[in-house]
Amino acid sequence: MKKIALIAAGFAALAAAPVSAQTLTYNLNAQVAPSCGVYNSAGATIPVNFGQLATVAPSNTVDVAAGEATYRCNSADGFTRTITSQNNGYLTLDGTPTTESARRIRFNMVHSGTSGLAFSAQQLTSPLSNSFGGSTAFLAGQTGNVSFQAFGVQGDVGGNGSPGTTVYAGNYSDTVTITVTAN
Repeated sequence: MKKIALIAAGFAALAAAPVSAQTLTYNLNAQVAPSCGVYNSAGATIPVNFGQLATVAPSNTVDVAAGEATYRCNSADGFTRTITSQNNGYLTLDGTPTTESARRIRFNMVHSGTSGLAFSAQQLTSPLSNSFGGSTAFLAGQTGNVSFQAFGVQGDVGGNGSPGTTVYAGNYSDTVTITVTAN
């Protein structure tokens, strides 16, 4: 009888104790891919044609608007913008790198915009690099206008009023690249 009383007392104690809680946990996660770049609705390569420079004085420029550049970046650490000229700020005869003045034409780049994007006319003799901190402004995108200025190559008038140029005849070109890299 004593055993039965003990067992009954044990059951009574268990029945009086609260049932231990049961839990269910959800661990949530998601990913957001990095997206950092510079964009123009016309495409990834924008043609810029200065036309004929032979009748433009060397102290004057031909200015050509090249449209907008929109910068977007979702890196919390921001991004670095690097602008390079293949021929160090010169249009060169047939695009061939040279230091010979008779085979190259100086040009400048101009960039407008807010959030630090803007800079005035600048020859790209070396890469232009700027860092931009993580900013919600760049999540939505910041846009600036881009334009270029090529200097004229009209030479002094020669004998009998003959026109001249300061460079050889031909096609002059360069490639300017804007690279955006997440920090």
